[in-house]
Amino acid sequence: MEFHVFQCKIDKDFFVVTDEAHLDVLNDPGITPTPDDELEKIGVFGEMGPDRAAFDEGFAKRSIESQGFFRFHPKTYDPAGEPPLSMPV
Repeated sequence: MEFHVFQCKIDKDFFVVTDEAHLDVLNDPGITPTPDDELEKIGVFGEMGPDRAAFDEGFAKRSIESQGFFRFHPKTYDPAGEPPLSMPV
């Protein structure tokens, strides 16, 4: 399967993935979390299996088969997260 990956223009942390057969589902105005947001195509990518870090391909495939798309926020790898509130400054 080739994954067609799109990124929201307003909420840049939100992505939608589909395949060639389901591209028409992207015309649904409710596909983005922010009203009036638009999707920008990132590219078309082949399968990578467990090496793909951004999303679980198996889950994405099942989601695309059942509803035509898969939406996700990618994992963050921020090494300097916010300190806990109870930590003295």
